[in-house]
Amino acid sequence: MEYPASVVLDFIANYFWPYTRISAMLMVMSVTGARFVSTRIRLYLGLAITFAVMPAIPAVPADLQLLSFQGFMTTLEQLIIGVAMGMVTQFMVQTFVMLGQILGMQASLGFASMVDPANGQNTPLLGQLFMFLVTLFFLATDGHLKMIQLLVMSFKSLPIGSGSLTAVDFRELALWLGTMFKVALSMSLSGIIALLTVNLSFGVMTRAAPQLNIFSLGFAFALMVGLLLCWYIISGLYTHYDLYWNQGEQQVCSLIRLTC
Repeated sequence: MEYPASVVLDFIANYFWPYTRISAMLMVMSVTGARFVSTRIRLYLGLAITFAVMPAIPAVPADLQLLSFQGFMTTLEQLIIGVAMGMVTQFMVQTFVMLGQILGMQASLGFASMVDPANGQNTPLLGQLFMFLVTLFFLATDGHLKMIQLLVMSFKSLPIGSGSLTAVDFRELALWLGTMFKVALSMSLSGIIALLTVNLSFGVMTRAAPQLNIFSLGFAFALMVGLLLCWYIISGLYTHYDLYWNQGEQQVCSLIRLTC
């Protein structure tokens, strides 16, 4: 039995373009996009999700050829859509990493640092603590399953070959990067003010009694206050995560033209 080349290419295209969008999101999304997750695992996971969701995905238009310039542009569109959806989760996790960095530097905990397994860079230990906690929140609340659900729904709101992101979507994604800094600063503002008050108090004491070595005591005291502040912030960390994740979910829905 012989199969024409057009039939074979159409069969491959029905799986190739959905797999491109799914694997692009898995490549960037939090947890699956970390460096400690091997490329082979992401490959197999993308293939498994593609074969599982194929019955719920609309068929690729018959006039769209895989080996053509239009097919190349369609592949690029799927990559951009998947990366844009995954970047929202990365911004969300990096917000809490930045929170830990700000508190660590203010509380003299910045000297405790190690290599971050998620991105391979040197990160303060407090930032990694918040990153692990937020990752656990993301998995415990089925955030990864929600992202896969939104990804499957995006094939209906942004069909292959006729749906793509616009300049407004890229602008909103860039503004989301600014939201990351704003949220991290707002969450760490209480700690910054408390530690600034401690440092100002020791500065006044040093000015009033120069013969006392206040800064040797102030370092240990600021360290203890910083640990207490971290314990206080961790106790309400899930509330901040829940509010921020709702904003991230709305952003993803806005990118793929859905109303969540």
